[in-house]
Amino acid sequence: MKIIKTCVAGLVALYILSAFILVYGYSGIHISNSSGATDYKWLPHQLKTTMSEGFAWMRFDENGFNNPDNAYSDSIDVLLLGSSHLEGVHVAKNHSIAAELRNRITDLSVYNIGISGHTIYRCAQNLDAAVKEYRPQKYVIIETNVALPDNDSMLEVLNGKLNDIPSYDSGMLYYLQKYCPAVKTLYKSIQDWESSENRSTAPTTDDTGLENGSVEQVDSSILSQFIGKMKEDCGDNQLIILYHPQTSIDKYGMLSNSTAETAMFSAACAENDVVFINMTEDFCLLYNDQHRLAYGFSNTAVGTGHLNRYGCEVIAERLAQVIKEDK
Repeated sequence: MKIIKTCVAGLVALYILSAFILVYGYSGIHISNSSGATDYKWLPHQLKTTMSEGFAWMRFDENGFNNPDNAYSDSIDVLLLGSSHLEGVHVAKNHSIAAELRNRITDLSVYNIGISGHTIYRCAQNLDAAVKEYRPQKYVIIETNVALPDNDSMLEVLNGKLNDIPSYDSGMLYYLQKYCPAVKTLYKSIQDWESSENRSTAPTTDDTGLENGSVEQVDSSILSQFIGKMKEDCGDNQLIILYHPQTSIDKYGMLSNSTAETAMFSAACAENDVVFINMTEDFCLLYNDQHRLAYGFSNTAVGTGHLNRYGCEVIAERLAQVIKEDK
C-alpha cells in the first residue's frame, strides 16, 4: 500500500510541476525536419513559454518556426537562418529580429527558420535544402556570433559530415515529453549538472557563448571555401552574413566587446560577393547613446545570454538599411 501511495504521490507531483512548467518555461517538443532545411523543428502551433530568461509566451507557426501564421507563402523574399538569437523566443513575438525587420521592409516578405543550436556551421550544412524548400527570391540572411570559425567544423560542413542534432519524435521519450513536460525539464537539468563537471567534452545545443578562435588558428583558404559554399547554395539570392559580438560591462561601467578579429571573415565574404554586417559599432552606439545593452534581461545577469528587445531592434534596423541600400 505504501508503494502505491508513493507512486501516486510522485505522479501527482510530476503533473503539478508540469502545469507550472507550461506557464514558467515550456521548451516544447522538437521533431526531425524531413526537408533538411533545419536539423529539427518544433511541432506545428506548439506553445512556447519563457520566464527564466526574458518573458515570452507564444505559439509557433504551421511549420514549427517563430513567425506569424500568415508569414509563410509561396513567395518569400527574405529567408533568415540562424541560432536561438534569431529564433527569438526570449522576447515577445512581435519583437524578434524577423518581426522587427518585417516592420521596416514592408514591401518584402520575410520568413524566419532560425532555431536553437543552429550555429553557422549547421546553417551552412542545411542551406542548400533550406533554399530549395522555401525558395527565397531576393535575400538569404545567416546570423552568427562567430567571426573566426573552427577549421575542423568548417571541413565537416564542406565534406558533408556534420552530425545532425537528434530528435526524440517517437517512442516513450516522445510521449513523456508530450504528456508530462516536467520529465524533459528534469532530464535536461540532470544533463546540465553532469556536463558541468566536464564542459570540454559535453555535447550542447546552447549557442549563446560560442568561442571564436584566433587569426593564427583559422585557415583562410578553408574559410573562403566555407563561405563560397554558402554563396553557391544561395543560388541567385544575395547572401548576407550578420555577425553580432558578445558584450560585457567592465568595472568602470564601460562597454567591453569580446569581439574577434573580423578582417579575415570580412575579406572572405568580399571575395565571394557576400555582404558582411558587423554589429560591433551598432551595439556600442546603443549603449553610449541610449544606455541600453543588446543582451540580457531583467531576470538574468547584466548583458549576458540571448539578444533582448533592444538588440533585436538595432539588428533589424541595420539589416533594413543594408537591404534598402542594395535595392
